[in-house]
Amino acid sequence: MIDIVTFGVSGILTIIAILISIVLFILTIVFGVIRIIKKKFQKTFITLLIATILFAVINFFAINNLIHKFNEISINENTEIIQKDGKIILTDNPIEQLFMSDEKITQILCNDIIGKIKTKEYENIKSIFSNDMIKNVTNLDEGINKLIDISNENISDFKVQENGTETHWDSGKHRKTYRFSIDINTDNKIYSIGFEYDYENPFNTETLGVNRMVILDEERNILVLVDNENINKGY
Repeated sequence: MIDIVTFGVSGILTIIAILISIVLFILTIVFGVIRIIKKKFQKTFITLLIATILFAVINFFAINNLIHKFNEISINENTEIIQKDGKIILTDNPIEQLFMSDEKITQILCNDIIGKIKTKEYENIKSIFSNDMIKNVTNLDEGINKLIDISNENISDFKVQENGTETHWDSGKHRKTYRFSIDINTDNKIYSIGFEYDYENPFNTETLGVNRMVILDEERNILVLVDNENINKGY
């Protein structure tokens, strides 16, 4: 894991390398034209051409490395997940939020869910669900109580699995839903819990959060299903 400062320094160095490449490319073209017209600066042209190709290669690897480093940025885990402007906010750094990968978003959401389940407190667990879900799903209490039961068995380990996303665009607005599951090991049993999570919905902020949850046992039998089937998506 790297911090945002290290990432920022890497980004600045990459930008400098790109600017140098642009300058070298322009100079290569200029001296190439002079070489053709006046038959001069042949060595200079060849030197510039080699340097341009070299920096192009360096830039290729630098950009790829920058993308890789970004996915390793350490997120401030003490930052509370909040809702703002029709979107779930995962970090107080807008740059991290803007370029965060789906994999990292899913991991942070799951860490938050597991953390709240481990508290065994009804209201904490309830807060992972959307307002729309809380208002419209009659058996939500059953789902929350089952999560408390699982936590009482002592969660020893969990594994996150990203199952896809759903994206909707309308009039320049963007709605995004994540589907993921968490495989949970307790002292007694193994569970798999699937979620549908509205991450962004400027059409209707009431759907932000979990709108579907299914709890399965080790044999994939459904123990509890809470599903906001009549969800008002707002578009």
